Amino acid sequence: MSALVTAVLVAGCAGSSRTDEDYRRKAANTAEAAASAVNTALIGVHAAGQDRTTGPYISVLLGEAESDLLAAQATFESRQPPSERADAVRERLGRVLDDAADALADLRIAARRGQVGDLPVTAEELPAVAGRLDRLERELSS
Repeated sequence: MSALVTAVLVAGCAGSSRTDEDYRRKAANTAEAAASAVNTALIGVHAAGQDRTTGPYISVLLGEAESDLLAAQATFESRQPPSERADAVRERLGRVLDDAADALADLRIAARRGQVGDLPVTAEELPAVAGRLDRLERELSS
């Protein structure tokens, strides 16, 4: 039992950042990874809207995009911000990641319910979320 608890604690802790600059770089990398997951979902939704994919395929694609985003989010959120200034970065990125996770979950649910034709409508907010992630990544990288 103690080995299981130790494994969970080690896996759940990605460590701290010593400087605001390091934290900003990690935030930028997280935004980039999240944007990649969102853009993958957008490509799939576009294909589904043109009847160029099957329901099972798009369901798996959206599930994996969501899993990728959630993994990036969990890793970033496990990092300790080194200062109050870094807290602001965490807050800003956290809001966008939450919006992206909610949007991808909505898409996955719709796809698994067989509502493949409705995916373009369900994904209406996704391009804006992708844009927010891209802008935040560029800002945090500079």
